[in-house]
Amino acid sequence: MLVPLLLVSILPGVLWLAFFYRQDRYEPEPKRVIVRVFLGGMLMVIPAGAFELLGKEGLTLARTSGDLGLIFFYSFFYIGLIEEGFKFLLLALAVNYRKDMNEPVDGIIYGITVGLGFAALENLLYTRTMGFEVGLWRAVVTCLAHATFSGWGGYFLTAGRPGRFVRQRFFHGYGVALFWHGLYDFLIFLDTPIWSAGAMVLTGLLLYLLFRKMRELAATSPFAN
Repeated sequence: MLVPLLLVSILPGVLWLAFFYRQDRYEPEPKRVIVRVFLGGMLMVIPAGAFELLGKEGLTLARTSGDLGLIFFYSFFYIGLIEEGFKFLLLALAVNYRKDMNEPVDGIIYGITVGLGFAALENLLYTRTMGFEVGLWRAVVTCLAHATFSGWGGYFLTAGRPGRFVRQRFFHGYGVALFWHGLYDFLIFLDTPIWSAGAMVLTGLLLYLLFRKMRELAATSPFAN
């Protein structure tokens, strides 16, 4: 039982990480740092889950009542705020900004890495309690959703809005990741087929644009020549 559980929940995150890691063609990030960020992202599920348990009843009420204001609050200012907050806290603590983030694409790589690590352990917990069908769905959709939220946030660490101080970059990236995460959850929590489909379209669009941006930034690497 343990091996299928790991194959469905953890392995997809590792495979997605290998795919995105290969997009950093000219000066790939140190594998030891990538592993540290991925495992750290997994560990961030624990404190994030502990905080989210405090508002579980409120979120349940919001979803069952259909109160748009409450759904908006819990999507953006509870789940999005907590989960992306712990991801970016991990990036601030686990990555040497000036040493390791030395290419425009590097912020995206680290953002994706922490997002996939977070999704991996989260998927394991969901698969264990809700079954393998849920795990297979989350292996694709949820993994890529977390990767795109924190990936676009990470873009602002090394490429977006140049000239800003490091602290400003982290807060800006955090805000961007929080926005996309909150919007995705808001659409999902509306719990209707059309809005759920909208969340899938949002993820696909963000992923496509992020992949294009990664290729564009990799081509501008100072190590390209």
